[in-house]
Amino acid sequence: MSMLVSYTQTPMVLDAVGALKVTHYYGRSALDDVYTYLRAFVLRGDLIFSLTAFEQTPPAESRIAVAFRFLPEKDPFFYLTVGPACPVEAFLSGSNGMVSLSLPQQGNRFGGSDEQGFYWGYEFCLPSSFLAKMGAKLLPGSVFTGNLYKYAVGESAFGAAFPCDPSLGFPRGENFGEFVVVPY
Repeated sequence: MSMLVSYTQTPMVLDAVGALKVTHYYGRSALDDVYTYLRAFVLRGDLIFSLTAFEQTPPAESRIAVAFRFLPEKDPFFYLTVGPACPVEAFLSGSNGMVSLSLPQQGNRFGGSDEQGFYWGYEFCLPSSFLAKMGAKLLPGSVFTGNLYKYAVGESAFGAAFPCDPSLGFPRGENFGEFVVVPY
């Protein structure tokens, strides 16, 4: 099933768009299966997204990660990982593995609680100028691939939104699902 990503000319509230949830868990985690999701929309070509994990007191090892491939499978993919108290790290896949990437801007950490419990997360924007450097332009009808992950540093167990082969680890392009940009 594809994740629909709305395209809009006016800003949206991320809480008002659909969520892609981690539903595939691999291995036995010491942290249990943490409820985690991604929300995203495209604002005039910029990809706005947030990553949220429901953990009351997240350990320092806790991480949420997302991978996006904006062009066909042979091309590299973007990978971002963040923890509750560690720096955000971004990478671009390449023939020599994952290469550290300088982000065009900083995102915003957030946290709080609601009827589902305590959560922490990160909101970020990949500007259209940054996407253009990777050869991507997000418009209604655009299709890209990716996956969302929840894991803890030092553990082999992990969760993903789209099914994975756990023996291959992550992120792996062959385990990506489809994102379709649709008019809002």
